[in-house]
Amino acid sequence: MEENEHLQPAELAAKFVNQTSRHIFLTGKAGTGKTTFLRNIITKTHKRAVIVAPTGIAAINAAGVTIHSLFQLPFGTFVPRITPDQKLPSGVPYNTPKSLVRHLSMNAVKRRILLDMELLVIDEVSMLRADLLDAIDFVLRYVRRNNENFGGVQVLFIGDLYQLPPVVRNQEQALLSMFYQSAFFFDALCLKTNPPIYIELDKIYRQSDQTFVDLLNNLRNNMATEQDIALLKSHYQENYQPNLTDNYITLTTHNSKADALNRTSLAELKGKSYFYNAVIEKEFAESAYPIEKTLELKIGAQVMFIKNDPKGEQRFFNGKLAVVTNLKSDFIEVLPEGNKYPISLEQYAWKNIRYTTNKHTNEIEEEEIGTFTQYPIKLAWAITVHKSQGLTFDKAIVDIGDAFAPGQIYVALSRLRSIDGLILTSHLNNRGMKADQNVAYYSRTKDEQESLLAQITKEADAFLKQSLLQAFNFTLLDNFVYEHVFSYSKDEKRSVKQTHLPWAVKLQQELMAAKVHADKFLKQIDRLLVLGQAVDMDLLITRTQAASNYFIPILEGLSKTIFEQIEAVKEQKQTKEYLHELIDLEAMFYEQFKKIVRAKAMLDAKANGVEISKEDLNKLYGLSKREELMKKAYSLPNKEELERSEGATRATRKKQTEKAPKIDTKEITLALFNEGKTPTEIAAERKMTKGTIEGHLAHYIAKQEISPDKVIAKHKLEVLLAAIRELKSIKLNEVRDRVGKAYDFGEIRIAIAAYLAEGE
Repeated sequence: MEENEHLQPAELAAKFVNQTSRHIFLTGKAGTGKTTFLRNIITKTHKRAVIVAPTGIAAINAAGVTIHSLFQLPFGTFVPRITPDQKLPSGVPYNTPKSLVRHLSMNAVKRRILLDMELLVIDEVSMLRADLLDAIDFVLRYVRRNNENFGGVQVLFIGDLYQLPPVVRNQEQALLSMFYQSAFFFDALCLKTNPPIYIELDKIYRQSDQTFVDLLNNLRNNMATEQDIALLKSHYQENYQPNLTDNYITLTTHNSKADALNRTSLAELKGKSYFYNAVIEKEFAESAYPIEKTLELKIGAQVMFIKNDPKGEQRFFNGKLAVVTNLKSDFIEVLPEGNKYPISLEQYAWKNIRYTTNKHTNEIEEEEIGTFTQYPIKLAWAITVHKSQGLTFDKAIVDIGDAFAPGQIYVALSRLRSIDGLILTSHLNNRGMKADQNVAYYSRTKDEQESLLAQITKEADAFLKQSLLQAFNFTLLDNFVYEHVFSYSKDEKRSVKQTHLPWAVKLQQELMAAKVHADKFLKQIDRLLVLGQAVDMDLLITRTQAASNYFIPILEGLSKTIFEQIEAVKEQKQTKEYLHELIDLEAMFYEQFKKIVRAKAMLDAKANGVEISKEDLNKLYGLSKREELMKKAYSLPNKEELERSEGATRATRKKQTEKAPKIDTKEITLALFNEGKTPTEIAAERKMTKGTIEGHLAHYIAKQEISPDKVIAKHKLEVLLAAIRELKSIKLNEVRDRVGKAYDFGEIRIAIAAYLAEGE
């Protein structure tokens, strides 16, 4: 624990992200560096991460996507559960778990992203409603076939709850209150048993005026004193009208007020108007436009930058005010506040992204699907409190007497560097002054530094153990390969594929042999890593290194076998679908390889007291070599090559068929079964795993040569067949999820074979 004793909150939060699976709520007053933390964590974390936000503009600013688009959620209230005796308010549209399932129609790419995702970052979480978070939890559990919290995904919540609250319409309030204590995300049902740890960034980079800092803290905590109110009243100037050149910005409550003030101020300026139109390419929703599509300017106009300097020269930053000094049809020059010399502006392109999975590396990547290109400024005599979030001003006129949301006054005042630059033009009302009581209560639950330090040690140990167990657990891979092998024997229309069954069976047998050894190593990890007890790190590292040295060459060898099979299959016609199946099959082996590499790297990093980054892992994954292999796999021969090789391929297949062994190993199993021996007895006699023997028997059940109730009990068979028919799926994990752990995978395989036999 010593190495963690002097960690800053941001460093501690990063450790929780990289070294544990705990959910995290990272908060902090305005100006404490939440956005900087988000940028750093996404760049460096070794986890597959996706960023979402509640609104389109928030998503563009966070370089992510909207919650509704990623999870395909319909708009409307989400009702997490309905019982027969419940009477819901009429006239309010709502969604239920069942209606969400009907609404889901995810393509393979989007489903793959949700399956691969390890870290979900939700930015601007103050606006996230509790019911929306429960809907996210449901979708992830459903798509990932994993009933853990959020389907096993770690969630990082980022935001300041004292800023914009969730929007709840009047007609939705009665419905929400039936299920939720408040609309804030922390009251979601999915967080009741697994709440996030609460980390607060406390160093303020915006204000240095201690009197002002104290005032803001008191407003935030609903503890404003008489002296605080008196101090604010001393800055009240009714109907204050600044000169257009005074560099004041007015913060107000509604868009209509801000727009009217900007239009009026621009009209007062003499001179010609210039119009600059944004260039919008491909997909970019109007609701997500970061600024107006058409920018009207005059020389002398007060504007505000809405981006940091993209050149990194710090000539300007998001929220800095400036005055327009020169204009042409394709040229804008401005003088930033405090600068000696004007600067000419370049246009900036905001990107609209969607997430996709790199087909070569299986990593989640951003894909640009549209751009909005415009000069990064807007008229800035006035702006709404809503749009001022994250900005910093030296001087501001605050006109929010009709503040309509709790805490809006705090948000407005916290934009200022110092109270010296404040002018109030309206009296403050109590509603806008006070923070929401639910938020104030939740804030008092934040974790203390000592508690966090104790938790990080415990949680990191648990996550390391989980990662090692997943790395050497070949069950999912084994099930996938089993289903792949089984797919050869059913559809007679894919006759070309059927000729490759012996190859697939051999691949399966080699994997099953490796799995026997992997299962033994899993027991060793369990014995070596008993949580809460001292670990012999040298022994653990030695054993893990030995296991890695043993299993990685096996997995690489099996991947190589699949790549060779892909090249062989390319020579044949009508194999496009089969080729994609082989590519998906190889991806599963590559994923297992990556799990081992990462777990080993995490163990070494812990032993050496260092962090592993995305860059470190990418080197260990050998991505450049894999890129070449995958490009070759995806490149299909042209028609002439196929025609030239067709005759040779047929001859080769005929020769291979002639050389094929006469005795099928499955036939030996069938003969022993017909002698009355059980699968367990046959496995012992043949020195094979019981799973292999059950696979042989399943083959003959599918061909209707064996009755399934001779292999498993009739009542079990009936339950399993009912589940398969209801699911309309022969995937082992899906059936197992439905029927529970009372049924082993061998029994499910037999039932699947019986189901396939029904369709013959």
